[in-house]
Amino acid sequence: MKDASEGGEALFRAGRIEDAEAVFRQAVALNPQDAAAWCNLGIAQQRLGRLSEARSSYERCLAVAPNHPDALANYAFLLAELGEPARSAELPRAITDREPVDIDALYNLALVLLLQWSLPEAETHLRRLLGLAPKSAAVWGLLGVVLEWQSRTQEALQAFHRSVAIEPNPLQHSKMLCCMHYAADVTAERLLDAHREWDVKYAQAATVAVPSLSGTRGREAKLRVGVVSADFGLHPVAFLGLPAFEDLAKSRCSLICYSDRAATQNDAYTDRFRQVSDHWRVICGNSDEEVAAMIRDDKIDVLFDLMGHTGKRLLVFARKPAPIQVTWLGYVGTTGMRTMDYLLADRFHVRPDEDKYCVEQILRLPDDYACYSPPSDAPNIGPLPAATVGQVMFGCFNNPAKYSSLVLGAWASILDRVPGSRLFLKYRGLHEVDTQARIRGHVSERGVDPGRIVMEGASPHSELLAAYSRVDIGLDTQPYSGGVTTCEALWMGVPVITFPGRTFAGRHATSHMTNAGYPQFVADDLEGYIELAVSWANQLDELAILRSQMREQVRHSPLCDAPRFARDFMDVIESAWKAKVAER
Repeated sequence: MKDASEGGEALFRAGRIEDAEAVFRQAVALNPQDAAAWCNLGIAQQRLGRLSEARSSYERCLAVAPNHPDALANYAFLLAELGEPARSAELPRAITDREPVDIDALYNLALVLLLQWSLPEAETHLRRLLGLAPKSAAVWGLLGVVLEWQSRTQEALQAFHRSVAIEPNPLQHSKMLCCMHYAADVTAERLLDAHREWDVKYAQAATVAVPSLSGTRGREAKLRVGVVSADFGLHPVAFLGLPAFEDLAKSRCSLICYSDRAATQNDAYTDRFRQVSDHWRVICGNSDEEVAAMIRDDKIDVLFDLMGHTGKRLLVFARKPAPIQVTWLGYVGTTGMRTMDYLLADRFHVRPDEDKYCVEQILRLPDDYACYSPPSDAPNIGPLPAATVGQVMFGCFNNPAKYSSLVLGAWASILDRVPGSRLFLKYRGLHEVDTQARIRGHVSERGVDPGRIVMEGASPHSELLAAYSRVDIGLDTQPYSGGVTTCEALWMGVPVITFPGRTFAGRHATSHMTNAGYPQFVADDLEGYIELAVSWANQLDELAILRSQMREQVRHSPLCDAPRFARDFMDVIESAWKAKVAER
């Protein structure tokens, strides 16, 4: 059945998952001892969202070939997805216990541990693996991610550099660009140069076929707007972008979504994106050229990138399948690509004198560059905690990758100047003892009792929101600011102290706080940030009043005004289209 298996793999590569599954099912029926076919069948079923069937197929594969590396890896990821993290890690760990130098098993174990946010243990296995395979670009790249998520940015950048130097790869190189935004010394100039380098190395080599503007579309005809993303689901894109799509005037445009999201990841938010789409295209598994051809066939006028370098589809945009291409929301600044026409922003994220730091032309929305959609299951806002306990609790629920030495030092200064205050940090991975020790070590070195730092790991989203009932004042991060996290804090009655960073990534909270109507919590710089936090810690009566009124103010502010945002969104896009038509 070798020919049949190869045919199934070809169908898989072409994105014809259901057809591939049928081929692999036939293969295992004819030869139940074909481990590779069982594994491929499991992968197809997993991609189609039939998780129980995929589990059975992986188990049949491992019964035939207990050490099958692909089956072990995919089965481990499936178990993690099914909420069995302990069992998930057991699979590759069992091999490493028997075969300490099994490179595939070590790599898969590290990857599973990364997905579980067991970062110190993942790093241990990757360091061990580098002793066996020091020139593995994949291992260096995975180590870079592990270090980045631990806020060890400079070490992470070095690992990414090693990966790309060993084997130039656009996706690994994109990860390095993403990591640069977390570096405390990053500048807009450096980011521009680095992103242009990516464009030269990878994007400009792609075949570019620029489609002409439609000559038959009348002036009043609707625009065909395409959106490419792997994040049509429970993701910041849903909280900040879905309101725009749900309120778009369909008299002004038709919406075509190109989803690069595996079926196993689909959720209620995916369904909402699908419902507002005039056409829904699944591109997961298709090549970049196939996706570009699909977009050309759909005659898209304006194509949106909602991932930037966080995704894997920029080379679709390198092929220029639409006459106007716009990057928005999924990334934090320029993509560096000459084929990306516009970057959608606002006056906070890209100031009027900063257009020169972006390859794209800047389209500015009049208010915020995003629109927040509050979760329907958010708990009610409780009273100010400090009014009961008599001590101020600062809080930050941002990704620990954003905990730069710059901001850790500022937090230590704030705690030092507000007697009895504490700092509550909550995010995935903060349950790890080694991670907690490293963070506490930063404040201890500055003379602050490390016991004043409270840390918790992940919680279901509703419980995460409820944890704001323990926070009086939020503290933002730099050089990478909090986006959705800032919006969630506001919705739960917690103001966030911030200041605008030097780059796009450092301006999220500044934009959201100002558009929500709370510019008094935005400082000019780091020193002002510290002073503002100390000052508000001594204004508890006013904080209590603000807290009780905050949700209603945010609800009626530009930050949450979806119809207004959608109207402005279409105005800006139509203006760009008309300008392009005028150039003909």
